[in-house]
Amino acid sequence: MRRLVLILSPLLAAALVTTGCVSSKRYEQLEAAYASLQAGYDAAMRELDAMDSEVEELRGELEKEKTASAEELAKIQETYGALVEDLKDEISQGRVEVEQIKGKLQLTMAEEVFFDSGRAELKEEGKQLLSRIAVILKDIPEKNIRVEGHTDNVRIGKALREVYPSNWELGAVRAVNVVRYLEAETGIDPLRLSAVSYAQYRPVASNRSKSGRAKNRRIEIVLVERDLDLAEKMRKDL
Repeated sequence: MRRLVLILSPLLAAALVTTGCVSSKRYEQLEAAYASLQAGYDAAMRELDAMDSEVEELRGELEKEKTASAEELAKIQETYGALVEDLKDEISQGRVEVEQIKGKLQLTMAEEVFFDSGRAELKEEGKQLLSRIAVILKDIPEKNIRVEGHTDNVRIGKALREVYPSNWELGAVRAVNVVRYLEAETGIDPLRLSAVSYAQYRPVASNRSKSGRAKNRRIEIVLVERDLDLAEKMRKDL
């Protein structure tokens, strides 16, 4: 409608000039004003078209993201099922727990599976378990693997304090040893791996009881979002 009004304006102006109601100079002023309005209108239409194109592009990207998210969730669920099936004996014994909440997948393993009390050297049983887990984790390269070391709140004994001054160090060395094994012995891409210690500061049970402290001494393996662009850049820089 706006374009129709603007197009009719010169005809109306011409009619006015013809009938003598408007001077030639006034007509030129009206014509210039019309040209300015028409130019503004055309610019606005071009901007609107560009915005429409951008909206369509964003809609397309959103649909792709929805599809990717659905595929990612399906892969997480598949991985969860494979882990639960492979670790069913350890799960039934209460030594391993597998959790899947939407796009997050987490394995929680009791200290006794991997380490002797106050120690950070991987036990043979723990190595075998990590090898089994790694086979499944390799099938989901879209996720990074964060290994977390957790402890109870009992202070490190005097005999070990020179090696591990606090639970921070004990949790960290344990997590690093798990990461090193996953890289060196199972072939998981080191760009996917990280190790972190939370010491006694993220308990899952009360430290007032022996059973609670046992639950808090644990290793957690968490699948987290992967920065694929960064990983690719790092590979090129190597």
